[in-house]
Amino acid sequence: MAGYDAFAETYHHLIRKRLPINELSFQFILKQIGEITGLKICDVGCGQGELSRRLMEKGGLITGVDISQKLLEIARSSPHADAIHWIQDDARELNSISENEYDFVVSNLMLMDLPDFQKVFRSAHRILKMKGKMIWVITHPCFQAPYSETLENGTRIIKKYSEQWWKSDGKGTIRGTLGAYHRPLENYINSFISTGFHLLSIKELTIPKEVPLEGQQRTHHEIPPLIGVVGEKFRHHD
Repeated sequence: MAGYDAFAETYHHLIRKRLPINELSFQFILKQIGEITGLKICDVGCGQGELSRRLMEKGGLITGVDISQKLLEIARSSPHADAIHWIQDDARELNSISENEYDFVVSNLMLMDLPDFQKVFRSAHRILKMKGKMIWVITHPCFQAPYSETLENGTRIIKKYSEQWWKSDGKGTIRGTLGAYHRPLENYINSFISTGFHLLSIKELTIPKEVPLEGQQRTHHEIPPLIGVVGEKFRHHD
C-alpha cells in the first residue's frame, strides 16, 4: 500500500486518461448505485478521487478514504474537492468513521492490494447502516492471473490458479508496477457472505466491442477482466 505514495502522480495520470478497464469499473459502480441524492457514501481506497467526484456529481454525500497521503493531496487539489470529505485512514480499520453511518460503501479495484482483504469487508460492514449496500470490483481472478498468457491468435490460456502475490507483464501499469495479491474467487465471495452480507448480484465485466483496444488487451472484449459484486448488510457481524 505504501507504494502508492511513490506511484501517485503516475497513477493519477493513468486514471485521468480514462483507460477502458478503469472506466469499466467506474461505470459498473455508478450504474449499480443508481439514484443517490442525499445518501451517504464511503469510497474506500478512493485514490486520487475520480470515483468520489463522479459520485458527488450524482448528488451523494461522499467520504473518500485512502491510506496514501500523496493520492489524497491530489484528490484535495481537484475542482470542487471541498464538496467531499477526505480522510486518510486504512480501509481495513476505518477508525475515523462511526458504525452504522453510511448508506453505501464502494471499493474500486483495491481489494487485490491487500493480503488481509477480509478486514475491508468487516470495516465496511461496521460503518454501513442495516440494509446498506457494499459494491466492489476486482480484477477477475480466473482470467487476470499469474501464469496466464495470450497466444498470437488471441486465445488466452491459464496454466495455474493458486493464491500468491504477483505482478502483471504490463509496462507502466498499476498491477505491473505495484503488483497484486491473486486469490481464488471463492475466497472473496465466501468472506463477503460470512461477514454478514446478503449477496445481491455478481457481474463479470467485459469491455464493449465498440471500445478500441490494442495488443493483448483485445481479449477484454471476449474475456471479462473484472468482476463486480453487490451485497446488502443484513445482520450484525459477530
